[in-house]
Amino acid sequence: MKKTDFSQFQIEEGILLDEEEKQLLSGIKDSKSILTKKLVSHYSETAKAQKNRNKNVSMRLSGEDLLRVKAKSVEEGIPYQVLLAGVIHKWIHGKLKEA
Repeated sequence: MKKTDFSQFQIEEGILLDEEEKQLLSGIKDSKSILTKKLVSHYSETAKAQKNRNKNVSMRLSGEDLLRVKAKSVEEGIPYQVLLAGVIHKWIHGKLKEA
């Protein structure tokens, strides 16, 4: 795997940077990639597993429960189906924590 070299990174002429942006740029120039073959493999496998999430499930919820799920999904900024799938996933893997 080819490592990205940011040491020669330059900002286009005429673009003004504030102090925070200059610090960020300095950090980028001094940075090194943290991606190892193991991490790349892990993220590749995760992406492949996400691609296979294509099974549909029908379920009946009370009107009140569905409204609460939809409201919570708006708070979280995700579709309610994704929220429900995430809760089920965490529950079956023993990672769901009670409030």
